[in-house]
Amino acid sequence: MKLEGKKAIVTGGGTGIGKGIALELASAGADIAICSRNSQNIEKVRDEIISLGRASMAIPMDVRVREQVDDMVRQVIDEFGRIDILVNSAGINRPTPILDLTEDIWDLLLDTNLKGLFFCTQAVARHMVKQKYGRIINISSTASLGANEPGQAAYAASKTGVNAFTKACAREFGPYGININAIAPGRILTPLVYASRTPEQVEKFIEVGESTAVLGRLGTVEDIAHLALFLASDDASFITAEIIACNGGRTNLMGR
Repeated sequence: MKLEGKKAIVTGGGTGIGKGIALELASAGADIAICSRNSQNIEKVRDEIISLGRASMAIPMDVRVREQVDDMVRQVIDEFGRIDILVNSAGINRPTPILDLTEDIWDLLLDTNLKGLFFCTQAVARHMVKQKYGRIINISSTASLGANEPGQAAYAASKTGVNAFTKACAREFGPYGININAIAPGRILTPLVYASRTPEQVEKFIEVGESTAVLGRLGTVEDIAHLALFLASDDASFITAEIIACNGGRTNLMGR
């Protein structure tokens, strides 16, 4: 098993891409701490992981609150002894036209998608630097690469920040044996899509996703999870500071 004996944290691991990655890493042999504000969701995922024969913890936590992040990391170190892998998957979206965009919505997206990722990375990297080993995988978005649509300004800005932060972290932590990359998913049908859109918007999301991917389909959570497993494994030991698109060959990347 590629990750036998490894210890991982997956934020936003209760649903969608985060859940898929948590289960994929567990299937490859890792013990997993799952974090999310929704305790009911992460408890279900924890039980699924335990059924796979791996150890797991479900830790309710808001990535926007530094004290909660620091306490989560302490709990994981106390239980697992080390942290080998961090997957920053916690994220939200509130599609809003720029002229209707309020400061509260802007702050909510930037605090969750970018500041929360910073808090988690900083807290975990302190331990990875000491052990001189680590894998950090950030979940970005194809919106950060130019595949934008109306109403995504705050979301795209937050994910573009994730890309820049990923590269900066890779530069600083590379000498300590820490690889840091980001995955930029294309259109993946997850609970977040349904939660942030009307039924008509979801239908349009699917239609545009299928028509703008050269593979002619939307991606699946498993597509992203397979890539995350590769990046978390030693097979990817010479890959760092990369923003890797997983989008079926998007044709609407605005000239990128």
